[in-house]
Amino acid sequence: MGPLHPHRRQRPLLAALVAALTGAILLGAPAPAALAADPAPTLQPGRAAAEREGRVAARQAPTTAERTTKVRGSIKAADKGVKYRVRWFTKDWTYIDERKVTGGIYSLSLRPGTYYLQFVDLRPAYNVAKYAPTDIKVKVGNRSVQKNVRMKRGAAITGTVRAGGKVAGGAEVVAANAAEQSYRVTANKRGQFALGGLPAGSYSLFTYDRKKQYVGRSTYLAGMRLGQVRNTPITLGTRAGRLLVDLRTTDGTVKEKVFVTAVSKATGQFWTVKARGGEAIFAGLFPGKYRMVAPGVGSYLPQDGAIKGARVKSGKDDLASSFTWTKRGATITGAVIDEEHPDAPMEDVQVLAYAASGGLLGSATTDADGLFTITGAITTQPDVTVKIQPGGNNPPYLQGTFYCKYGTASLPGVSVRTGEDTVVGILALPQLPTAQQDNRSNCGPDATAPRAVPRSPR
Repeated sequence: MGPLHPHRRQRPLLAALVAALTGAILLGAPAPAALAADPAPTLQPGRAAAEREGRVAARQAPTTAERTTKVRGSIKAADKGVKYRVRWFTKDWTYIDERKVTGGIYSLSLRPGTYYLQFVDLRPAYNVAKYAPTDIKVKVGNRSVQKNVRMKRGAAITGTVRAGGKVAGGAEVVAANAAEQSYRVTANKRGQFALGGLPAGSYSLFTYDRKKQYVGRSTYLAGMRLGQVRNTPITLGTRAGRLLVDLRTTDGTVKEKVFVTAVSKATGQFWTVKARGGEAIFAGLFPGKYRMVAPGVGSYLPQDGAIKGARVKSGKDDLASSFTWTKRGATITGAVIDEEHPDAPMEDVQVLAYAASGGLLGSATTDADGLFTITGAITTQPDVTVKIQPGGNNPPYLQGTFYCKYGTASLPGVSVRTGEDTVVGILALPQLPTAQQDNRSNCGPDATAPRAVPRSPR
């Protein structure tokens, strides 16, 4: 990928909290037929989405040919045949990637630096023998590193859920700790649940009635120790309410689908839903006032604040509340032309903006005039890299003056500011060498035919 420089002819030309419950870990016990989802620990509201977006960004970040070093080790545990997932993070806990491990030995190829590795037992959440997630720190240099890890049985919570005086089959139980990690499991048809593999610490236990008819305050469990199993009966005795929230920005109604979370000011319990058509409808809520934790939408930044007018009453519907995004992120605008035919704007070029860390900030596709605007939850920062590459239905082919193969280029060192538009000007997309083209007469820097008259602007 070659360097990209703005063309000399300038012209004017754009976690957090989302679905925390969707991504949270399901951990459980030998209660009959207890249900669980993917048993990998996930952060609390605002962090689950960031983690998920980090995974996508890590896989989309530009790759390099930097040297890597092998990091290997044994996973030591009393139980044999257990499958694990290992995740690795930067020294400031920025997510990089993950993979499954079988056979008790892991092997990674990492660039020199300092990393945190996290090992997660993949047995079902309802297994009270499940190991707690274990983190290790590793420094990588020029030589291979061996770093073994020892897994220990986690804490476990068991019990039965009752709602309105009856067993609450299918109730969801979520345990959240001070480290902003949450773990969940679904009770069986007799209301029995078990949540295993928990790290040591204190937990708030939130419970959700499957029928969304009853609700209760959270249960606080202090000082859970590794290997400890604590039985905790749960009773939901308060009639739940519902809340409809109109979602807006300062420009008007939010049209895109978006996950938002309502947090009870009375209990700290949270509910996440997928909003559609500018409306978020929450059911099964505890009475009282609420705040919203919302991701960025369009060019607006993530926001956490009170839901205007929200006051849920037991057994009642609140249909007159609203939440408004008010703070815009940075935008990046520009245009793309054909490097070999500077008067030809390029349509269907993919434009990506990367942070200095390599994380993807946002992307856009050029229109028929070659114009693009990158929007998103982009905050003030230096050293942003703007990359252009063929998009459309058949990359690397694009229709410029001729139908040719195109390469990629990048513009480093772009600085952006929250709430402001950064114009990068006109960027030139290079054609691949003539030797790699199907149409060698008209494509590439060494095309043999005379240059054609530029096509008329659209």
